[in-house]
Amino acid sequence: MADLPGGPQSSTISPPWWGVVGGLAVIGLGGALIGGIGGASGTSAVASSSSAISPSSEAPSTAPSTTPSRATPTSTVPSTPAAAPTLTTVPPTTASPSAVDFVMPDLVGTDLQSAQDAVQELGVFYSVSHDLLGSRNQVNDSNWIVCDQNVAPGERVTGDVEGQLDFGVVKREESCP
Repeated sequence: MADLPGGPQSSTISPPWWGVVGGLAVIGLGGALIGGIGGASGTSAVASSSSAISPSSEAPSTAPSTTPSRATPTSTVPSTPAAAPTLTTVPPTTASPSAVDFVMPDLVGTDLQSAQDAVQELGVFYSVSHDLLGSRNQVNDSNWIVCDQNVAPGERVTGDVEGQLDFGVVKREESCP
């Protein structure tokens, strides 16, 4: 029988089967050692070198210990939503800092942006305004002048007044009614 042209060349290129098996064994042992070192806290270099001497005894003990530890976080995941009620207690603590106590300044004649800045310095971060000559929106607050305010100047403002301070405004080039 005649040899095929590719026959002898293909056997010299591929490694022997025992080389492939040995390489896979080395990779498996290396992974077991790395997993054993990374998984065990407080292990020293001496302990990791002894596991290199007897890898067959360490590999089975390492693999089962990682499986239960992976099952443990799944049991703690349902307990995480139980922590959500503690988040519901946070808004009452944030509501108390919004309580203010100050004397309302006279903001008539100032531009709307300056009026908003003034009440923000006093702790009120949301105020409203309305157009006294129509129903236009106040887009650029510095182009509007405050003509009146719903809280009289000198009046004491206390508690949570977010969104309750109202400024009546007109455009800068217009006169107050």
